Amino acid sequence: MSTTWQVLLALDARYNVYRTPNNFQFKTLYIRRRSQLLRDNRPTENDVNIRKHYLKLRSILLASKYGAVLLDNRSNGSHASRMNSISESADSFVDWTRKNTAVVTNQMLIDDIPEINNAPFSTSTLSNVSITSRALAMGRSLEETYAFSGVHHIFDHHKGSVMRVQFAPNDRSLLATCGRDGILAICQVLPTPATIIYRLKGHTAEINDMQWSSINDLLVTASSDASIRIWQISKGKCMRVIESTPGVENLCCCFHPSNNNFIAVGNNRGILQIYNVSTGKPLKNCVIKCYGRSMCVTFDETGSILWTGDDRGNIFATLFDMTTGKLHSCKRVFSNSNGSVTSLSFRYRSTRDGREGFILANVIPNLLLVFKVVSNNGKLSVRKRFSIRHKSLTVHSSFCPIISPRQGFCVVSASEDMCVYLYDVDREIRTLINKLQGHCSAVFDVSFNADESLLASCDQQGLVIIWQRDNR
Repeated sequence: MSTTWQVLLALDARYNVYRTPNNFQFKTLYIRRRSQLLRDNRPTENDVNIRKHYLKLRSILLASKYGAVLLDNRSNGSHASRMNSISESADSFVDWTRKNTAVVTNQMLIDDIPEINNAPFSTSTLSNVSITSRALAMGRSLEETYAFSGVHHIFDHHKGSVMRVQFAPNDRSLLATCGRDGILAICQVLPTPATIIYRLKGHTAEINDMQWSSINDLLVTASSDASIRIWQISKGKCMRVIESTPGVENLCCCFHPSNNNFIAVGNNRGILQIYNVSTGKPLKNCVIKCYGRSMCVTFDETGSILWTGDDRGNIFATLFDMTTGKLHSCKRVFSNSNGSVTSLSFRYRSTRDGREGFILANVIPNLLLVFKVVSNNGKLSVRKRFSIRHKSLTVHSSFCPIISPRQGFCVVSASEDMCVYLYDVDREIRTLINKLQGHCSAVFDVSFNADESLLASCDQQGLVIIWQRDNR
């Protein structure tokens, strides 16, 4: 059922480019109304006649624009005949999707995953993997665990691209977005209806990066206007402005995980520095010089190791001594001469042998890499490679918050092909768990909320989609 909904949403997303001009409230009228009328958890709603009429008109529109309405271009003719029945009634639509989801899902998985198309495998191998995964997830496979039932909400409050979207740590409902319009927006997505709490202005150029503090009380933003701002969320105001040298573009930032009085900031001149939030001054002897522009930065969970990536494909690791406030032992731990490192994130994973650290990185061209931290000085070893569409833009990824033997070791990434991808790091084949289609431009960032019930993604045209996970 969820796969069918994603395909329908992808078709409807093409209409999303036709927005009502000069009307802020109705920019996403079509896709909002579609999600409302086709919501499968409202089978007995009062406006069933409206739904029937809407489905009929929608079927005609799609058929006139795209020809025969197929779930997949490579499907056979029987799929087309079945799709025609969608316009008959809302009930027939629900019945049809329930009957045909399994067939469509299998066809899409085989057609869309390059690892399956290019690698020899047997039906028994796939069945064993599926059975094992289902057993570990208490009767549900990872595909079922990370299935999505539709769109929870759509925001369109930024003018231009939305660069970053992040749920607050350990919070189900608090979401921050920032974009090229220089605005930081704080949204409350639960309970419904979702609302925008604050639209915080202060930056005079695009905001390139942001991060929440560990207890959700502060946000740091890095902007091309040569400033870093610290925002107090409870009051919705800027509490500190740290000015850089004129002409400097601040490209990345993050809080120290155990002491939020320290922030790390990287800029377009290849300099990464540690600042004291209370004084607004950089710490002495806390500078890393990259070979190119400093694009991304992350600490480990203890804050003793810091990694930064530049636009020449290098990742540097350095040790941070919080007692002395100094960086030392800076080493290059990864190099890729073909392109930029645009995103870094860290996560511990508990195993039988103890806790292991992992780094997730987006690397141009077309790579999503999972590194294992193999030494106390931040040395990295490639654990897994995934292929995504990533040629020139600043694309980000994230570890899924819930990491356990039952749930799997999963990551989610944005992509320039307008899709969101979820992968299982532990699998050798069929690593793609889910592919979300709904954006009509390149996706820049993704973020799960704390309990993984919602997933937020943002794109180049300013759309923020909140996906709702299927909990059935």
